[in-house]
Amino acid sequence: MPLFGNPKKRIERYLKKYDTIKSIVVCGSYGRKSAIRALGFILSEELTVTMGINKNVLEDVIVLDYNSSSAFPDINPDIVIITACETDEEAQRYFALANRANYVVLNFNDVPQEFAKYLQNTNIITYGNEYPADYYFEDDWKTIEGCTGDIVGPEGFRIHAGHIKVIGNYNLRPLIMAAAVGHLFQIPPEKIKEGLKSFTPIHGRMAPARGLRGSIILDDSASGSKTSVKYGLQSIYELDANVRILVTNNFNNLRKVNYDLMSEILVLGERPADQKFNAKVKFFGDDFELVKYLSSRLETDALILLEIPLPEIIQSYIW
Repeated sequence: MPLFGNPKKRIERYLKKYDTIKSIVVCGSYGRKSAIRALGFILSEELTVTMGINKNVLEDVIVLDYNSSSAFPDINPDIVIITACETDEEAQRYFALANRANYVVLNFNDVPQEFAKYLQNTNIITYGNEYPADYYFEDDWKTIEGCTGDIVGPEGFRIHAGHIKVIGNYNLRPLIMAAAVGHLFQIPPEKIKEGLKSFTPIHGRMAPARGLRGSIILDDSASGSKTSVKYGLQSIYELDANVRILVTNNFNNLRKVNYDLMSEILVLGERPADQKFNAKVKFFGDDFELVKYLSSRLETDALILLEIPLPEIIQSYIW
């Protein structure tokens, strides 16, 4: 028995006692923290929101985090959000909870359709980067400064978002989802737009930073998912740059690279003697060697996708 009681039972008792509180559960093999952050920015424009139990304040909405390795309270949530599924076992867990919810909100891009066999809930809302997701984004422009465009939904729902401070479609999806949930909660469109405008990503999750000699560093070093490099590379390919450099310490990441679109790939680690690599791949034995070389390559308009922490090359974050 935990020192302060069973956390599962505390949540069950709390929601039973305060039955007017709306409950949102965020599930997913990745993308949960970004989804929770987006919900906080947008829903708090109109409602009081807490992550987990706050006994001192009666909230409008409680947001709970759930991954496939943890047990979950026996509750019937108002909304279950599924940000991503990678395995059949995860899908069974997430959809078992989603089937007890009033609504299930699915990531159209990152939840494979093959897992739909586990879904019995008919109140389904999908979100993604484009139609046929129920809620999607029509972009005007995307640059290193972020993006702007319209979030579009059913029944004529449309919000012309101002400057949204995210880079890449993967990082835009949590905001589309949060706007959909805001619409479901009848938050006025102008309030949703304010939440979109004020949102900033977590440092280390495709947060742009200034580097030496006018270079731009996309700090993705805090993301631990298998897909982060794939999405980071997709984002960097879409941006104009004289030089594009990936910095990583994972050999598996090299399989995801389009070498025609990259200038160099810098790997922190010893070069395996029994493997061949593209000529653009360079290996470094320690951080000092890597930073010294990278500093010599930085120039105006160079883009560096940073998949490992190298704070010495970051001068300041843009957002």
